[in-house]
Amino acid sequence: MKSDYNALIAAAIVIFLFGGSLVVCFDPFEDEDETFTVTGEVTGLSSYNQPKLDIKADELYEKGACLGSTFTITTEDDTYDGAILLERYKAIFMFDIFVNVEVDGYISIGCVGMLITADNGSEVTLTHTGHSKRYDSTPLYNAGDTNKRADYSSDAVFANFYEVTGGDIAPGVLYRSFSPLNSPDKSQRSAFVDDLAEEVGVEFEIALSYSEAKIKIVTETLDSYCSDLCKSGNYVAPDMGYLYFQQKEKTINVLRAIIDNDGPYLVHCNVGRDRTGFTVLLLQALCGCTAEEMIECEARAFCNLYHIEPGSKEYKAVVECTYDRNMYLMANTDKIPDILEIDWTDIDVSSVDTYEAAYSYCTDYLGLTAGEVLQLQEKLCARVD
Repeated sequence: MKSDYNALIAAAIVIFLFGGSLVVCFDPFEDEDETFTVTGEVTGLSSYNQPKLDIKADELYEKGACLGSTFTITTEDDTYDGAILLERYKAIFMFDIFVNVEVDGYISIGCVGMLITADNGSEVTLTHTGHSKRYDSTPLYNAGDTNKRADYSSDAVFANFYEVTGGDIAPGVLYRSFSPLNSPDKSQRSAFVDDLAEEVGVEFEIALSYSEAKIKIVTETLDSYCSDLCKSGNYVAPDMGYLYFQQKEKTINVLRAIIDNDGPYLVHCNVGRDRTGFTVLLLQALCGCTAEEMIECEARAFCNLYHIEPGSKEYKAVVECTYDRNMYLMANTDKIPDILEIDWTDIDVSSVDTYEAAYSYCTDYLGLTAGEVLQLQEKLCARVD
């Protein structure tokens, strides 16, 4: 009887302990499947020039959300699914829809590469829908990078400077990098890019994110090899934004600048990641590079900047969200106006003829002539069939 009594007591203790654990595990505020809605008003534009709301992130956290939670955004005119809760735009890729926590703790909404519009004073509802598995495999931009050369394995890695190779691209003709046009007090990387550009003999600079006004400031304030290229007129500055698939004229200007000027060419935007990646991908595909060569080139910028290891889950996320997305839109230009409607988890580019996609993109979508494409290839390639 005594042993039975002890057993009952032990069982009661186990039930009590595990029962308490179960209460914690199934607390609805910890359950990412729990749905809730929060409604607020647009108060202006965020630091990313997209709608900012009068909703504080703490309000979402108190209801059980966390970074990586997914939301449906409902404005007075549209509905956007799959928005990922981020903080200071970390862990975001081109064409991602986001709910961002600004520095002051308030929420903004938007999409990288397509503006979400909502008038000041209009109502916006956020509906919690779950958690993004991809977020957990995404490198947190700016979390692992520094502005210190000692934290990187080489000058080239620190500068995100490397030669673009593969296919029929001639050796020493095409490079990509971080911007060399920053003042030293803004970024140490720029001076390293400048030295490397001079070392390989860059003759023409493709400054994607720069406008003519910005170039004027650079030439007046910066004394460097790359600023001298700008002073000599050996540059193109299309002021390309993140809407690059919609900015056809700016892409055309870049391609025609390559045709009209001799290399070696240096392609850069601000950090040499998104706009640079798209431009280089288009050039590589036109020059007959394989998918593997283009993927490696696209992902290497993220490896350089954020200490990502090839083959890691973060590397896989980068490939899926950069090369796959850019190539999909290049091969499916009819989808470009509807970027916000694309389910990026349901695309497959493994069977895309990348050369045909790039050629059609240049001729049918951008409007270049066959002769111009041939001239472009002649500038970049060791041989042209």
